[in-house]
Amino acid sequence: MKAFDKCPICSGEMVEKEVEKLLRGGKNTATINVVAEVCLNCGERLYSEEQVRKFEEIRTKLSRDETNTYQRLGISFRVSA
Repeated sequence: MKAFDKCPICSGEMVEKEVEKLLRGGKNTATINVVAEVCLNCGERLYSEEQVRKFEEIRTKLSRDETNTYQRLGISFRVSA
């Protein structure tokens, strides 16, 4: 059951979709695929309280470099313009 029928930002229609969420903590970045309610008009994403708690847990582990259980995908670089 959807928590919102209409987007709280623009009143657009909300649908459940699988999305990729980017999380940062310290110098580390992780991605996670989750189901979110997404507005078809403006793209606003709404996550469950459980998902938000999981995001915070992941951010904490990233900032503490506790990443040994995460799959390494590559190396990121910062480039000056």
